[in-house]
Amino acid sequence: MSTMGNRPTVLVLNGSEDLIEALEELLDDAGFQTKGVRVQDLVRGPLDFTTLVRETRPAVIVYDISVPFDLSWSAFQKLAASPAAAGIPFVLTTTNREGAQEYTGPDVIELLLKPYDIQQFTRAVSLAVSRGGGAEATR
Repeated sequence: MSTMGNRPTVLVLNGSEDLIEALEELLDDAGFQTKGVRVQDLVRGPLDFTTLVRETRPAVIVYDISVPFDLSWSAFQKLAASPAAAGIPFVLTTTNREGAQEYTGPDVIELLLKPYDIQQFTRAVSLAVSRGGGAEATR
């Protein structure tokens, strides 16, 4: 349905408006379309995750594990378990890897927004896009 050459969409879920803006800019520069949403708006409303995914059709969802980690992690698990998210890879970010690691394991990207982190981040998103490729046609 969609023509090749369309830029893959990355859905950025983060609690901080500033970080959302920074990540949108980074991903835009790296060749992605972005849609940034505050996690709070999904967890407490007014936004509905299923509707959001259906409308944005993201290739990848970037989710930030923030303090308090237990709440942030359980919110993530709820989203990841949603039928809407089936087949869409998640890239998990955090500004505190030690804190998030006990919940998530080692593959969280620490987002200090230094240049090396930025490259690691955009590379992880690109890899996730290629891993998730082909899920598009199933919906």
